[in-house]
Amino acid sequence: MGNTIEAKDIENIVVACEAGIGSSLMTVNAMKKKMKAAKLENINIFHKAVSNLDPQTKFIICHEGIKKSVKSKAPEAVVLSFKFFFNDPLFDKLVADIKEGKEIVAN
Repeated sequence: MGNTIEAKDIENIVVACEAGIGSSLMTVNAMKKKMKAAKLENINIFHKAVSNLDPQTKFIICHEGIKKSVKSKAPEAVVLSFKFFFNDPLFDKLVADIKEGKEIVAN
């Protein structure tokens, strides 16, 4: 794995953060709303602190500032990083790509 994942293979979206609270929780809630609006309610979305990431995690989104730490904890995961916690274009693109069944490519 590592660089791509098929949309149909995404069962969980992990929002990784430094502490596991605050902005990542808001990002999770915003993603859940976007996924629900797109009628994509079969994917679990939750947040985890980088220190608690399972090395077997398949798909992670995180702020660009912690991407290196995320990759060291879950080296085989497809990791998408965003710049802004709110209204980052990555979130809408991810939802659209999943809805269209596209291949998701790590950035």
